[in-house]
Amino acid sequence: MRHQFIITQTDACIGCLSCELACAAAHANISFEEAYTTSLPLLSRNRVIQSYGKMAPLQCMHCETPSCLAICPHGVISLEEGFIKLDETACVGCGCCALACPYGAISMVKEDERVYALKCNLCFERDNNPACVEHCPTHALSLMDYAHVEGFHA
Repeated sequence: MRHQFIITQTDACIGCLSCELACAAAHANISFEEAYTTSLPLLSRNRVIQSYGKMAPLQCMHCETPSCLAICPHGVISLEEGFIKLDETACVGCGCCALACPYGAISMVKEDERVYALKCNLCFERDNNPACVEHCPTHALSLMDYAHVEGFHA
């Protein structure tokens, strides 16, 4: 996989939250349709925000020089195959990565007595597009390759 990230066409985003639900469903290993009725806890790795009257999902930009990777004192963040991977099971929940992320794209989650970081992983375990891109009803989301965005470096 090349170094990629998800870009949003804010004029097309309607704030329907389908991207959040698709993300949560994919990581719970259930279908998008099942996510509407499941009793499983669903955690999205993106969240839709409103800024300047526009709606868009906020998610990891898989930076070329990631500050979260540089600051993680426990080595649970790595650059693998062109994306920034966070090992949620090994995360100790210190929050350094969330503080260092310039996009605010890393969330700290408390589950039972454990706290850990959570962020978009581009659905690296899927064979096709990330779930959020696949299920966006307005096609506002697309997978972009840093090599094709002249002058853009995250």
